[in-house]
Amino acid sequence: MINNVAFDVVIGLIFIYLLYSLLATVVAEIIATKLGLRARNLKEAVNRMLTDEDDFRLKGRWYDFLGKWFLEKIQRIGDSLRLMKNPKNKIIDRFYSNPEIKYLGSSGLFKYPSSFKAVSFSKTLLYLLNGNTPLNVSNIDSTLRNDAQKVLGKETAEYVLNIWEDSEKNIVKFKMQLEAWFDRTMEQATEWYKRKIQIVLLIIGFVMAWLFNADSISIVHKLSKDKNAREQIVLLTSSYLKSNPKKPEDISTSLTANEAKEYKQNLDSLINVKETIEADIESTKTLLGYGSWPPDSVEVYKRSNQIKFKPQLDASILSVAQKINAQTGKSLKFNTSDKWKYFFGIFAKHFWGFLITAIAISLGAPFWFDLLNKLMSLRTSNKEQTESTNTNKNNVVKPSESN
Repeated sequence: MINNVAFDVVIGLIFIYLLYSLLATVVAEIIATKLGLRARNLKEAVNRMLTDEDDFRLKGRWYDFLGKWFLEKIQRIGDSLRLMKNPKNKIIDRFYSNPEIKYLGSSGLFKYPSSFKAVSFSKTLLYLLNGNTPLNVSNIDSTLRNDAQKVLGKETAEYVLNIWEDSEKNIVKFKMQLEAWFDRTMEQATEWYKRKIQIVLLIIGFVMAWLFNADSISIVHKLSKDKNAREQIVLLTSSYLKSNPKKPEDISTSLTANEAKEYKQNLDSLINVKETIEADIESTKTLLGYGSWPPDSVEVYKRSNQIKFKPQLDASILSVAQKINAQTGKSLKFNTSDKWKYFFGIFAKHFWGFLITAIAISLGAPFWFDLLNKLMSLRTSNKEQTESTNTNKNNVVKPSESN
């Protein structure tokens, strides 16, 4: 197993995915923080708790021609891909205007809080239902039965009334039930956020694969053919795991996001390791590939009757004139138009390889870190076992020698 080419290729490929996933995690967390995705996700969750789901709006001939089921599926898919949701209606606006929630946020993009406790939810909801009147059983009961639908969605109002009755009309129990409802919803909201971040990672991963020309198919081909590159990346993998024994944190759970200060501290920590990650990727890139944006001038030389470029280029994407110049050994010049043609030529040729890389990056650094550790442990154990077996064979005393 230790000298198995396929095994080393898999290790090298996973290591590449790990490095790019780490860098993508840094970029995704910065984007999520700057755009306030956590706060938007929380607001979306609270909105679903307090309001009824919107009815399907598309009507007319398209509705009749394509069918309700198909159009609803399209709408739901599009709705799932909307990362910047910011629900606005009278109910959610009143909820977020309450001082209990309003002053938990800051200003600008951080106007809405990224998290708040269940007790804040129950207090705010009771205020919406009861207003400034004294909080007692008769007022709450009357409001829930007669006026709840004025401040909540119809289905939500019925559900809250059921909670009230299950609490045996005890205000303390009612609050506890509301808080438990909020906590359950927040558990699901965390899963929503993970899925959104995975979409962000997929997009970032594809862009990153395009910019770095990280085509998974080309990487496998290069590693399987180049023994030196394969050995170097396995050594680099071993060195990386020794110097980074701690598992990277999942982007969706690494930050508690209670305050902007905490955001900043975590971002500073991520940015501090960004240079190291980029250096590792650059080291790997010298073994496996090249970027998608060529420089102004590229040197051409021949080695073993093959044309080589410094820095490396994908010769199949060059124009006819550039290929002729390369055959004569002339250095290649790239103007802005040539660079854009090469850039999009890389995209067209390596699209599927980039897509595979992007999907791999979206799985997250923790996934690849765990898998890489397991494979390297297997590789090391097999190596030790092989060496031990060889040693035992060398120490065997032949019958003729014993005599």
